Amino acid sequence: MLGIDARESIYALPRAIGMDHEVMRVFQNIGVADDLAGVVAEYRDSVYRAADGALLRHFTSPPPPYRLGWPAYLTFIQPELEKTLRAKANACECIMLRTGVEAIGLTRPVAPRLTLRDTSTGEIAALDARFVVGCDGGASFVRRSLEIKFEDLIFDQPWLVVDVILGDAAIDLPETNVQYCHPARPHTFVVCPGRLRRWEFMLLPGETADEVNRPERVWTLLSPWIKPSEAEIWRSATYRFHALVAEKWRVGNVFLAGDACHMTPPFLAQGMVQGIKDAANLGWKLAYVLKGAPDALLDSYEQERRPLVHKVISITKELGEVICEIDEEKAKTRDEKLKSLVLQGKGTQVRQELFPPICEGLIARNAAGEPMPGAGECCPQPHVRVDDRWVRLDDLAGSGFALLTCGFTISQSNRERGNQFGIIVHEFSAEGLTEEDGVLGDWLSSVNARAVLIRPDHVVFGVAFDDEGLGELFEQLEQGLRLL
Repeated sequence: MLGIDARESIYALPRAIGMDHEVMRVFQNIGVADDLAGVVAEYRDSVYRAADGALLRHFTSPPPPYRLGWPAYLTFIQPELEKTLRAKANACECIMLRTGVEAIGLTRPVAPRLTLRDTSTGEIAALDARFVVGCDGGASFVRRSLEIKFEDLIFDQPWLVVDVILGDAAIDLPETNVQYCHPARPHTFVVCPGRLRRWEFMLLPGETADEVNRPERVWTLLSPWIKPSEAEIWRSATYRFHALVAEKWRVGNVFLAGDACHMTPPFLAQGMVQGIKDAANLGWKLAYVLKGAPDALLDSYEQERRPLVHKVISITKELGEVICEIDEEKAKTRDEKLKSLVLQGKGTQVRQELFPPICEGLIARNAAGEPMPGAGECCPQPHVRVDDRWVRLDDLAGSGFALLTCGFTISQSNRERGNQFGIIVHEFSAEGLTEEDGVLGDWLSSVNARAVLIRPDHVVFGVAFDDEGLGELFEQLEQGLRLL
């Protein structure tokens, strides 16, 4: 596999700063979780506050034990994350990573031919590929070459993003993340790993990026919290936040992923998150097709991801519209409504409950044609006992389809069918695996099942209560993969 990046060095300006447990699980699976320990921290709760300081909303995360093996939301230091990922790619024998190389031509999407240019020497080379995945950002050359348009969900707001390194002296700053819903100027505060803190300020009508992103103006905006003697501005940039979804994610054997096919306002830290979930979804399907699975499997990428991302962006856009209100009368009406919900005990929201599961594509369905309970969700990852220590399940489970059972007897015929698919079986019982906190058993009980069949991307294909139900799952998987 060839990976190209037009930049020689790591991106220097502030961008992604939040990720969820599904993304951390991806990093665990590619072997970099331990390397990231020093640059990742648990994401704090977020509160929305009116100009008078009143609480408008409170976003929180589930407490331990963590259902996916990691805290539900995390914050990280982006340059260090990118360095770690580049180092992993360079160390992987199956990946050739070339930096300082840009794509300047793309033809024949069914049998893609790329034209590449070395940005330092100007050397041009042509490359034929079986598949091309354009993860090349909002200004994607790949998307433009395919003449794919965006569906505009109508959100366009300019913001200044400032990353600050605090000094050693104690400073009275919020312990939570805060969305300041002030009509005079909406702004954001984020607690990041170590001494890193982020502020974001919405640009007001008539202001320009060049005007606002000057050190003296940035310090004026920061002055309610910190002084230059107490901290250092590490980096700052202005961005326009959009809500866009590409109309198509595949043309022939060329695919789009990440910001190339969707742009998300940052108010729930979903931009990079959804891009990595794109890669996890598409990656295993490409691998299976390269091993002989039918090409039609790749169609499920857009079927699964586009509707889900559309919903995530719509939810995030709605929150952005709440935050970005600068009309004082409308802001007053908003505040009264949200304060009332807080008084009614309806002001707290678990972040993860906002987002839907996969509802289309390669998932099992009930007799009514609806996704069966649990299908499309990310499967729990319990800590399991191995020798004298507890480890996360994925460290044992491999990278293919897997079947997890609790107190369940599998017939020989179903074991043989599972072997045909290369399904790895993990049986939780007194004689088999034991889990530390019961997260898998509790989840199975919640969907009235004793077995769960999961895909290589850890998405639940379906669940079964007994051996007959397991046989029906295998039949649906066989049909879905079209192997017979």
